[in-house]
Amino acid sequence: MLPLTRPARQALATLGLLAFAVIPTCYVVFTAWAISRPSHVRQVEAEFRRELGLAVSIETVRYPKPGEVVFGGLVIRQDDARRTGPAVVARADSVRLNRSTGDLTLEASGLRVRGDGAELLLSQVNAVLRRLSSSSVRRVALAIPGCEIDLGPEGKSTKYRLSDVAGELLTDRGNPKAKVSYRMADDRGSTRCELTYTRDAQTSPARTSIAFKTMEGPPIDASILNPFFDSRSWLGEGSRVWGSLTLSQVGNSEWTGHFQGDLTEINLASLVSERFPAHRLSGKAKLSLKSARWGDRPGQGFGWVEAEGELTAGQGSVSPSLVQALASEMQFRTTAKVQNQEQGRDLEFRALGASFHLNHDGEIRVAGALGGEYNPDGILVALNQVSPMASAPQGTANVRGLIKAMFPGDASTLVPGTAESQVVQRYLPLPPGLADSRTQTLGGN
Repeated sequence: MLPLTRPARQALATLGLLAFAVIPTCYVVFTAWAISRPSHVRQVEAEFRRELGLAVSIETVRYPKPGEVVFGGLVIRQDDARRTGPAVVARADSVRLNRSTGDLTLEASGLRVRGDGAELLLSQVNAVLRRLSSSSVRRVALAIPGCEIDLGPEGKSTKYRLSDVAGELLTDRGNPKAKVSYRMADDRGSTRCELTYTRDAQTSPARTSIAFKTMEGPPIDASILNPFFDSRSWLGEGSRVWGSLTLSQVGNSEWTGHFQGDLTEINLASLVSERFPAHRLSGKAKLSLKSARWGDRPGQGFGWVEAEGELTAGQGSVSPSLVQALASEMQFRTTAKVQNQEQGRDLEFRALGASFHLNHDGEIRVAGALGGEYNPDGILVALNQVSPMASAPQGTANVRGLIKAMFPGDASTLVPGTAESQVVQRYLPLPPGLADSRTQTLGGN
């Protein structure tokens, strides 16, 4: 072994001290100084913009340990042509990212998401997921104790509060997938729900699907449907929903939808009496839908293409005008007593039950759904009776007859041309003759 002189040993010790203590310490000090500067935060914001395609502002950035980053006061904005500046789409008190090879774990607290509507929010989420699919990240795990989603125009938005949000995103470029579980709670209890996202980019054009499904717990408040229609106004206070909603998109076309499930505790007065002033109906009902499909109707735009299910209710009352209108316009069969009933006195019933099948041509097939103890064709049974006072029509009816029954008017017009009737026509499929002649449909010239 070559002996080392004392000066050589001192030189080696000095080099060792520099290599293993002084230089690392200087590097740590310099790094700490660099990341504490505002310019570093701006660099991180610029990196987010490249990754997500969205404007991001951050108050603080910390690195508690290797591979872990904590962002404080994070705000995400998106350019919106309808506004004078970028619109806030999400903000969080803190976001913790843990990154390893190809994997990313995201934890957030105080998360709030904002969107002017369901369709716009879906487009924003879809765009972010597509960008992630092009990045080096292959798997993203989510763990969010609670968050708030605010949908709709300001002043008329609906807030959704989610808890125990956990999920996983696989960012395969050809077929990214995501599955998220969460809970929604109200005064009835907590309901576990599930969201799944798939995108098949291997087809041309690409196909995207997003599905929402209730899994366990009580039915949730029907206000969750507010981005699609005013649930309080149509279904009444306290209505509930349980089931699955699947939204699909081909390329950049409009979204289509499919719903399967139950709408319960529907206030029939809200559904009928407050919408159709010529008639009255009261009671609590349940609408069970085997299938309801929303999509493009040639010549009519987007609306309900077809629906199948049944409507049932317990005790309530109905105005003679409504039963008589259904008889004259949709061929419902009624008793002589109902036909001759004075308009000032409502008819009390013990049960209502009707199954229906609405197809894309506006044809409606109606059958009884009162149960085994009643006549199979029965739709409406009076108090203290078993025989029906109204039965399903023989053959089929159509949407034209339904609209004329709900909006009675001049018999010479195909469909009354009121503002309210046009709202109904906007969403239900019309028979081919009416769909091809809008002036007749609306009663115009």
